Amino acid sequence: MKDPMIIKSNPDRNSDSGLVKSYLRRRWLWILGFLAALYIVPLILLIVCENSLVYAGSRYPKGNWAPKNFQFDEITFESKDGTELVGWFLPRRANQDAPHPKETVLLFHGNAENVAESAGRMGIQLQECLNADVFVMDYRGFGKSKGVATYQGVLMDSEASLDWLCKHTGKQADQIILVGHSLGGGPACYLANKRGCKGVILDRTYASLPETAQKKYPIFPVQYLMQNRYPSKEWLSDFKGPVFISHGKRDTLIPWEQGQAIYDASTSNKKKFHLIEGWGHWDAFTEDYWQTIAEFYREHIVDGKPESASDEMPTQTLTEQR
Repeated sequence: MKDPMIIKSNPDRNSDSGLVKSYLRRRWLWILGFLAALYIVPLILLIVCENSLVYAGSRYPKGNWAPKNFQFDEITFESKDGTELVGWFLPRRANQDAPHPKETVLLFHGNAENVAESAGRMGIQLQECLNADVFVMDYRGFGKSKGVATYQGVLMDSEASLDWLCKHTGKQADQIILVGHSLGGGPACYLANKRGCKGVILDRTYASLPETAQKKYPIFPVQYLMQNRYPSKEWLSDFKGPVFISHGKRDTLIPWEQGQAIYDASTSNKKKFHLIEGWGHWDAFTEDYWQTIAEFYREHIVDGKPESASDEMPTQTLTEQR
């Protein structure tokens, strides 16, 4: 009877196979770790740097702080928590046709400018367009204002600016027109919701800051992690007064659909969405733009009459601009 065949294992061969498997395992773990780091590190940076991205800021002395083409008073006042803020009050100059200011405007500028830039770009135009006194202030951390910008801080600052303007002019909140450009759209909608106003004018702003950020960073869940919410469309949804919203079709920073979303959420019967075909986020205002606002003002704001079912239906327009 033959002896059964005995197969002896090669210890060196088994050892080599184990080393290969261990190497491959470590390599895959390293690749997965590297890919995870590529995702997690930028996400952490977005979270940590959120305020720096939202409030890019424009500090003094940037801008023209001694303009010669219009009159202004530099105002220092305090926010709700005692933070010192600075604003510019642009009084409407009397003339034969309008011996006294007809309107009062509170203007909130964008996140990369200050009063010295916004007053000369939008403030003096609103003066002429609406025959108005205009007050534009710097949020904390902007211009000459003290402190560091935060979500709650900016909202406090916006309310403090309305309080100062009411006290200075003797008007109530519902007699003041709120204007918000870009970042300033959030504070304008917040005050319209909380305090009321005579009308709201929004320029290239967002329906919700997290929604806008989500479009910009689609692979990260920033919509759920952001602290700076500014739910403008929610704040404005219950406001029944006049609402004018303008946006550029070529706006790559805040897509025009954000302006459309605010318009759609609004329940006002005096609202208008003015979409400009060739306009980007930083494009300059044109004479046609201010004429459109003046027409809306004359039709829906100037008489200040209350909302009624017989009012004209809301409108949307598309303007070509090259």
